[in-house]
Amino acid sequence: MNDRRTELFVSPDKSRFGRVALAVVPAVIVPGISMTRMLAGGRGTSEGLGSMAVPAVIALIALPFLWYVAYAVLHTVNTYVALVDGNVLVRNWARRLTVIEGPGFVARTHINSSGIAGAVLVVGDDRAAVMLNPRQWHEAELDKVWRRAGLPQQFGGTPTPRELRKRYPTIRIPLYIRYPGIVYTFWTILVILYIGVVVNVFVRI
Repeated sequence: MNDRRTELFVSPDKSRFGRVALAVVPAVIVPGISMTRMLAGGRGTSEGLGSMAVPAVIALIALPFLWYVAYAVLHTVNTYVALVDGNVLVRNWARRLTVIEGPGFVARTHINSSGIAGAVLVVGDDRAAVMLNPRQWHEAELDKVWRRAGLPQQFGGTPTPRELRKRYPTIRIPLYIRYPGIVYTFWTILVILYIGVVVNVFVRI
């Protein structure tokens, strides 16, 4: 963007990820202690890991935490909303850039889905549309961009993911909103496999 005039530039709320991490730490302590005792002593015919239970639990907790850190970095470093030469530019965590040239709009939409969505912001024009999670931004800063760009704000109703996709054909809706049951089942199976693999690795050490 160095060769163009940037009027406004907004980054995500970086402190949000820190607050989530700090909130998770106390919630992990008690289950972590219980899991350490269970893995150390074993149950039923299992002899337990003994002293290896401590590094096993640390590995179980540390690797997901590192994954969350990577997720937070991608969503704060790569993502931005900017007003450049009168156009609104939205870049997501994967560096995919959407340009809203106008006449555009901003719609606050409540998605009718069993997935965890809540309110989302849909920013777009006749050619492109992109979804923003307002909980990851300082909305006052985003409002400055919408006002400066002259984007009218409106209520987008409560559409289902299918209806939202029909309304905005180019929009990308996360899988956990479109297919929450499949995504949650996949993550549950993945967590069970992950715990099994880590415990078995430390059993063999």
